[in-house]
Amino acid sequence: METNIKNIQTEIKIQKAFIKLVNLNGFDKLTVKSLVTEAQINRGTFYLHYLDKYDLIEKYENEVLLQIEDIFDKYPKASSTDIKSDKYDNAFFQLFRYLYSQKELAIVLMKSPDSVIIRKAKPLILQIVHSGAMFEDKVPTDFANEILSQGIIDFILYWLSQNPVRNPKDAYNIFLNSRSLSPELLSQD
Repeated sequence: METNIKNIQTEIKIQKAFIKLVNLNGFDKLTVKSLVTEAQINRGTFYLHYLDKYDLIEKYENEVLLQIEDIFDKYPKASSTDIKSDKYDNAFFQLFRYLYSQKELAIVLMKSPDSVIIRKAKPLILQIVHSGAMFEDKVPTDFANEILSQGIIDFILYWLSQNPVRNPKDAYNIFLNSRSLSPELLSQD
């Protein structure tokens, strides 16, 4: 039991150091030495958990992606009536709740050019949103899917980067309202 608590404490220290250092200098300048110094752990402890900094970022990405997959498996797709009925038991609201709880890590991973989380998240997002295949004569499906998935990712990144960060319910309501408006209506004052 004590070993498990110690492992969790070490993981927390490593993650906090990772977030701080990547925010300051970027992932490419991150070294194991700077990470263990910031986390106040010895180098051997780091290597008990990770092979190198690339293994570390990959494990963080996989952890976040697994949580997203789990949310999308457990909860139904949001409907346009959810906001009118104050219904929040759906995949997107649960995604917002999860990302809010992991906002520092999510932002670092989404902003890092060395991270593949955005590329891997797009197919997950497309699993629970309507595909553009219906209007393929106007916009090819691959373009529609890219516009849709990148728009959702950009919304999430913008939301999590705000200071202060709106709570998940407020952000979700803005998101859901925006889905029913055309770009022309969104840009009106």
